[in-house]
Amino acid sequence: MVQRKEGREGVARISFSLHPKLQKDFDRITGLMGYEERSKALQIAVQNFINDFQLKEDPDKNATGTILILYEHDTRNIDSKINDIGHAHRLVIVSSLHEHLDEENCLNIIVVRGKVRKILELEQELRKLKGIKQLKYSYLVVER
Repeated sequence: MVQRKEGREGVARISFSLHPKLQKDFDRITGLMGYEERSKALQIAVQNFINDFQLKEDPDKNATGTILILYEHDTRNIDSKINDIGHAHRLVIVSSLHEHLDEENCLNIIVVRGKVRKILELEQELRKLKGIKQLKYSYLVVER
């Protein structure tokens, strides 16, 4: 059921059910994150849910975001392979940062902007490299 709240044009009020443990965890984390009310946290969660679907639904949409790569720097030629992939995808890479974390690990942070399809191609090429321990991404749809 959707109701319009008087005095707040364009805002819809909805209600839904949650398992009590899920609500308790949500309220705890919402508080830890500094949200004063559930509504803002729910708005962000719903927007992220929609955003994730839109990325898959329309690969010609524009997006911006980051790709985080944790890798073993001793893996043969991994730095040059990451660099070569970056050059091949230079039209979607805005910037990158390379950080030496310890004796074995490096972190590469890549900021991307462009067509979702092209960003996903970059991500998939990086994911295939030997020596990548973890790859995490976060993309936001940019409406124009």
